[in-house]
Amino acid sequence: MSASIPARRTFRRCLAAATAAVSLTVLTAACGETGSTAGGKDKTFTIGLANADTTIPFLASMNSAFEAEAKRLGMKTVTLNGGLDNAKQAANVQTLVARKVDLILVCSSSPTAVIPAIKQANRAGIPVMALNAQLNPGADLVTYIGASDRQFGRGEGKLIVQALPKGGKIAITLGTLGSTPQVERLKGIKDVLKNHPNIKIVATPVDNFKNSENLSVTQDLLSKYPKGKLDAIVAQGPQMYVGAQYARKIGRNEIRFIAGDYSKQVEAAIKSGDLYGTVNQSPVLEGKLGAQYANYWLTGQKDKVKRPNYYIPLPLITKDNVDTNPAEWSG
Repeated sequence: MSASIPARRTFRRCLAAATAAVSLTVLTAACGETGSTAGGKDKTFTIGLANADTTIPFLASMNSAFEAEAKRLGMKTVTLNGGLDNAKQAANVQTLVARKVDLILVCSSSPTAVIPAIKQANRAGIPVMALNAQLNPGADLVTYIGASDRQFGRGEGKLIVQALPKGGKIAITLGTLGSTPQVERLKGIKDVLKNHPNIKIVATPVDNFKNSENLSVTQDLLSKYPKGKLDAIVAQGPQMYVGAQYARKIGRNEIRFIAGDYSKQVEAAIKSGDLYGTVNQSPVLEGKLGAQYANYWLTGQKDKVKRPNYYIPLPLITKDNVDTNPAEWSG
C-alpha cells in the first residue's frame, strides 16, 4: 500500500500535465486561425476578379489594392483581364465559375454582357459582387461596390456651373459609348445643367477614356471653335489633362477644362492651372472594399455588407483643396 500511493500521485501529475498541454495546443491553434468560416473550420478562401481591363491605369490601381487587401486578410486571388471585350469578360466569369472560386467580383465595361455568365455563377452557388461599374438588373448580386456614376456626373455638372458662373457653350468628350460610366455620367451632368439654361452643350465627341483620343478630339474642337465660340471642355475621365495641356501650349487660355477621376497627372494639371477641377473617385478605396466585403460575406459577417449598393464618396477637387488631397494613382 505504501508503495502504491506515490505511484498514484505520479500518475495524477502526468495526467494533469498532459491535459494542460492539449488545452494549450488547442488554444494556440484557435488564436492563430485565419480565414475561418462561421462554423470554425479552417479554410483559405479564393476570390476571383473578372476585371474589365487591367491595362487601364485606374483599374490597374484598383486591382493592386484589391490583391494587397485580400492577401492581408489571408485570402487567395485570381484576376482575369477582359481587355474591354464583352465576350471575353463574360468568358472570364465562366472561367472563375469552372475554377470553383468561393466568390466572384465583376468589373464590367458593359452593364449587360456579363449577366448570363453571372447567372451561371448563381446556379453554381457562387456569390457575385459588382465592383466599380454597376450592372443592369437580371442577375443575382450580393451588392455593388463603387461610385454612383449618376452622382459622379452631377459632380462634374457642379464644377461646370462653378467654372462658368455667367454661362457659356461647352463640349463634353464621352467615354466608351454604351458603358455605364459614359451613359450615367452624362445623365448626371444634364441633371445639373437643366437648372442652368445659360449653359449649352454644343458638342459630344468620343475619346473612349483614352489620352491619345482626347488629344485628337481636343485639337478638332479647338479648330472648329475659335476664340469666343467655346467656353469649356469636359471629359468623363482623367484623360482631359492631355487636351488641356495642349490648349495652353497654343494659347487657348480662355477655355476651362474639367476632368473626371483624380490621377497624379490630373493633380499636377490642377495645380498648374491647366485643369479647373475634377471628381475624385478612389480606385484604391474600391479595391480594398471589394476584398473586405468578400471577406465579410465568406466569414459569416454578412451584416457588415451594405446592400444593394455601397456608394463611395466623390469629393470635388479644385485649386482650393488640391494641396490637401494628394492623388493616389498614376495614369
